[in-house]
Amino acid sequence: MLMDLHGIVIAFESPDTLLLKRWAESFASRPRLSERHAGITFALRLVPSVPPAPQTEPIYAQADLLSVHAAPDRCTILHFPRFGQLSVDLGAGRTSGDIVAEALSTYGVLEDLCAMGLTAHLRRRGFFPIHAFAAALEGRALLLVGAIGSGKTTTGISLLRSGWKLLSNDSPLLQDDGRTTTDVLCAYAYPGLVSAYMDTLRRFPELAGLAPTPAIAGAPKVSFAAESVYPEAWIESAPVSAIFFPRVAHRGAHALARLSEADALRGLLPHAIDRWDAEMIPAHLRLLRSLVGRAPAYALDLGEAVEGLPGLLNAVVSSVP
Repeated sequence: MLMDLHGIVIAFESPDTLLLKRWAESFASRPRLSERHAGITFALRLVPSVPPAPQTEPIYAQADLLSVHAAPDRCTILHFPRFGQLSVDLGAGRTSGDIVAEALSTYGVLEDLCAMGLTAHLRRRGFFPIHAFAAALEGRALLLVGAIGSGKTTTGISLLRSGWKLLSNDSPLLQDDGRTTTDVLCAYAYPGLVSAYMDTLRRFPELAGLAPTPAIAGAPKVSFAAESVYPEAWIESAPVSAIFFPRVAHRGAHALARLSEADALRGLLPHAIDRWDAEMIPAHLRLLRSLVGRAPAYALDLGEAVEGLPGLLNAVVSSVP
């Protein structure tokens, strides 16, 4: 299975039909290719049990969720104690791995594993992912940056239903590639389904039918293809005109507060930098500094009336020179 991602040909390989089906669903917005040489290959298998972790000391660890180990010949091992293991071979442009069935049945895990297996390759090809919702209107993009539960998706859906186009629900790619003017930095689309909590779905009439009835307490997010609800939902790229850090404020009206470049950079770092990919951190930092120097950033306190968000955010984005 070959996909085009902004000129990079990605080959997905697996003996497991279910894995190929899930890849096809996630990358449905990208052009399918045939008979092309792949720049990045991602090979994945389903196995009965998680492979043992490497015996070497990890170069990075995140509690009991992830350990990262250096290996010879520009390889890095990503070990996920519950879900499997990936080998990222930077020299060959290849990620291969073994995962267990729980990685497919646990919400969001397969998508996260795939993103983590691709990001190191993408950075070395000039594309730097950031954890954000990204959308564009009339050639100007915004980023919604924040942790889970901050209101990114609710805000983003309010934009899509108002005519904005989707760049990514979760991981837009940033690039300062010299093809644009020196005053802008572009966000490029990264595929995937839109995922929303039940209370978010019920805010929007066109999505309410996706929420289970009766309501299920603690139910995971529901995923759907943006293009299945909003016609011509996707856009390839757009220059970033503004950055917003939303948070649920439980207040009547929405409120914006301009952030300094330093505060904006501090806010972006946890959502952009992979500490285990030390070789690329300097380039990623340069790009983020360039971003906050070009695109104004705002804290966005979210009120209750989601219908007011598109006008508020468009007023900011359209006012940027």
